Amino acid sequence: MPIHVQSKTIAPIVLLPGDPDRATWIAQNFLQNVERTTEYRKMFGYNGTFEDMPVTIQTTGMGGPSAAIVCEELIQLGAKFFIRVGTCGAADPALNPGDLLIVLAACMSDGTSQEIIRARAAGTNLPLGFPATSDFDFIRAAADEATRFEIPHHVGKIASLDRFYGHPLDTYQKFSALGIQAVEMEAATVLCTAAAHNIRAAVLLTVSDQLDGQKRASESVITKGVNDMVRVALHAAKNIII
Repeated sequence: MPIHVQSKTIAPIVLLPGDPDRATWIAQNFLQNVERTTEYRKMFGYNGTFEDMPVTIQTTGMGGPSAAIVCEELIQLGAKFFIRVGTCGAADPALNPGDLLIVLAACMSDGTSQEIIRARAAGTNLPLGFPATSDFDFIRAAADEATRFEIPHHVGKIASLDRFYGHPLDTYQKFSALGIQAVEMEAATVLCTAAAHNIRAAVLLTVSDQLDGQKRASESVITKGVNDMVRVALHAAKNIII
């Protein structure tokens, strides 16, 4: 049994929220036959089924280093497909609070994801610019499901950062000018860890903040957005052959 994710068994498909309370909420509202598998350090994990599909929900905590530990240990337990389901701050003013962002790729603007790829590519002598991208089949399925459920959504790029606070406002404006629609802290690490171990991964995010003006959505808007995001994630996951 791993040190931190103290579960004996997990499902091949793992949803990865950062917040332990959100992991509990997802398990209670979307899964049947729910069993809490780990609570070490309050990094709650759950096994259950969604329309007879086995699913694990596992908390990652905040930031790349925490997510990396969790993802590595989930792989030890047999994970085959990671789906990060988190929140993000919108750099693109076209994204509204509660909207769903289906992530094509994450800029590795954090230290953890870069370290994962450097370690994997050690000795190649190549200036490796690694693309941290989501699984295409899942992204296509997620867009189809969001359209079917009439959920406001966008498909685009994000940046994963090491710091939540302290960035000058024009940082987000410059990101937006490059077509980077939002920022968060874990996606690049999840995608890179999966790539380093040759498993699949994807990222869905709910807009919780509009960074131009530093405006946060209400909890009711975030809750509805998370509900929409998880519904899309689970229905899209049913299209994935593991």
